[in-house]
Amino acid sequence: MTTQTKVSTQAVSIDPQDWLLSLIRGWGLVVLTLHLAASRLPEETAWSVWPYTFLAPGLGWFLAVLAGALIIPAVGDGVSAVIERLWQRLPAKQARRRWFAAAGLLAGVIFWLARLRHLRWGDSYLLSVALSYPDLELRVIYNWQAPLTVFLHQRLWQFVADPLLGWPVENVYAMVSIVSGIMFVYVLLTFLARLGRNALETAVMTGLILTTGSMQLFFGYVENYTVISLGLLVTLYLAWRALQGELRPVWPVIALAVTNAFHPSTVFLWPGVGLLVWLCWRRGQVPPAAGLMQLVLPPLLIGAGLFGLMESGGHGLPALLGVDRPGGGDAIWFVPLFEVSTEWQHYTMFSAAHALDWANVHFLIAPFGLPLLGLILITIYHFRLSLFEAAPDKDYAHFLGVTAASYVLLTWLWNPDYGGRNDWDLFAPAAFVYTLLAGYLLVRVLPDQEKLKEAGLLVVMVSMLHTIAWIFTNTQFLPRR
Repeated sequence: MTTQTKVSTQAVSIDPQDWLLSLIRGWGLVVLTLHLAASRLPEETAWSVWPYTFLAPGLGWFLAVLAGALIIPAVGDGVSAVIERLWQRLPAKQARRRWFAAAGLLAGVIFWLARLRHLRWGDSYLLSVALSYPDLELRVIYNWQAPLTVFLHQRLWQFVADPLLGWPVENVYAMVSIVSGIMFVYVLLTFLARLGRNALETAVMTGLILTTGSMQLFFGYVENYTVISLGLLVTLYLAWRALQGELRPVWPVIALAVTNAFHPSTVFLWPGVGLLVWLCWRRGQVPPAAGLMQLVLPPLLIGAGLFGLMESGGHGLPALLGVDRPGGGDAIWFVPLFEVSTEWQHYTMFSAAHALDWANVHFLIAPFGLPLLGLILITIYHFRLSLFEAAPDKDYAHFLGVTAASYVLLTWLWNPDYGGRNDWDLFAPAAFVYTLLAGYLLVRVLPDQEKLKEAGLLVVMVSMLHTIAWIFTNTQFLPRR
């Protein structure tokens, strides 16, 4: 049954859908303006839009004007009509899995053709050297800062890529990135085809996520955040299925625990999964004792297995507390409150520099992620909207809200050793979570399909323009700083 947006009995003079649509148009124009002004802004303070300067000026203006023209109803309607005609001509739409698999493979081709061409970001260069270092005593195989990720890539290089193909480590990372991206697209399409209540809702939510800047992680990216992005998506999908009563909550718990083993930054998402298990218990889907066991036992078993793997490589607890201690180069986890004390700290918690870097990170990975979510929440609060009739749908919104909030809080608190710009990828997976939440709410705040079509088209096209410029930048050679 289609859920309709309800407005309280309080009289309102403005339609909430028109209100939100106007706000979205306004933010879309702000995003385009920032991109067009990028060449006039200092690179160090506006680095999230600086990739747009890599486009030829004439091309940049032309594309921005085309995207901005979508706010004109006649233009938007014309583009929508073309898309609808293409959709109507698409054969065998009932064979969704085949189409999803084909879309994943096509995405893989795009990932490969527009793959990353440098080792500038994060630990890319260090990983490419350390995992294949000639001195076996110094070669990195086990590392607590990304345990299964480092182990997987090193073993693939040592036993497959190097002896059979003569590939360097960065090629292994690139291929794992692309394969993860193919699987990400397939799982995303499978998931959102069910989450959306019709084809338009599915298309809007899918477009929102596939045009985030975080998709760069799948373009042959050489770092430790590609597999966990796939793991997070699987966790979100299984969580939705658990709340629908299709499977037990132990499955999203297992998915997150495995994701933790690939990179411990995802440990901070446990509040959301804890809420998920509690919601399933409250609705009688799982007994209290069983729910507790399903929440606690999988991470303990997976953690024990991980400790066993690391101990077998002589890199166990002493390494975790020593050379691989959390916190990077200075073992300091969080942005300092009052004083910078090491070379790995760049600003204090409540400084303008930190706020600017944080804003740049989130604008780079999703120019419509947090702003769109904020506009939607303001609209919900201002008009006192009630979006959900079915308890599972409402519970999933709560789960996504807690999970997204936990991830955003991590991006504010955690200290990036190389600074926000060079460590952008550490926080990039967060965009997949909060952009999904934004899309999930957007399609319910805009039940009018014409208004949803207009808003979705503008957001997706402007976001796509931003991300294309970002990905194009990384196909160029960028020297390490």
